[in-house]
Amino acid sequence: MNKKRFNLVPILLITIMVVVCAPLLLWFRSSSLLTLNVFENAVYNLEISFQITVLLLAFIVIGIVYGVTGKDGLAYLNLKKRDGKIRPETWIGIKPKETETWRNLGVNFAIVITLVTSVVVYFQVVHGGNVSLELYPGVILILIFALMNAFSEEIIFRFSFVAVVSKNGLSPYVAQGLAASIFGVVHYFGNPGGIPGVLMAAFIGWFLAKSMLETKGFFWALTIHFLQDVVIFSALFMQ
Repeated sequence: MNKKRFNLVPILLITIMVVVCAPLLLWFRSSSLLTLNVFENAVYNLEISFQITVLLLAFIVIGIVYGVTGKDGLAYLNLKKRDGKIRPETWIGIKPKETETWRNLGVNFAIVITLVTSVVVYFQVVHGGNVSLELYPGVILILIFALMNAFSEEIIFRFSFVAVVSKNGLSPYVAQGLAASIFGVVHYFGNPGGIPGVLMAAFIGWFLAKSMLETKGFFWALTIHFLQDVVIFSALFMQ
């Protein structure tokens, strides 16, 4: 019993850390610690200031996770591990065949999640508006910001829970549940937002945590999140 309680302490600490980080991200969006004037476009300057600030926060989280888990936790940052056995989730229709692994599931869900995100973002952000997009530097910045944002959010909201839960031998559903709930609530104020944003973000948080746990790596979580953010930043920069 005492050992079980001791194992829960790191989970509690990391949960508090992520809960604190969540409103910080919202605050940084309106009051970034940095004020960079790299581009003529004010929107680009605000975004790069925000992304660099959040990236610094993500590295702090990596340092804290390392202090709690050691090298075992950092192993989940491996981008080469793209395969692994799929744990069935019949309630959501994940019923893998014997030959099906994460190489198949990762590609399939990357396509599905990106398409669903495109539809939701279109109706919430783009529909009915006049749109235009600078090819340079707009398109290049979309890719850069999408990668930075995906990396930072995966570190804060997924890697943190996955590494600590795995190190302490708890059920993977603990990491997936925490990743889903906190990421979902934060996106009530994001893009896409409202209840649709919460439900979508909660599922994605759950699924991407699952990808890390079952592949022991970062590849699918980063890739799928990156593709989503390319869609979201494209829509935002078109306004």
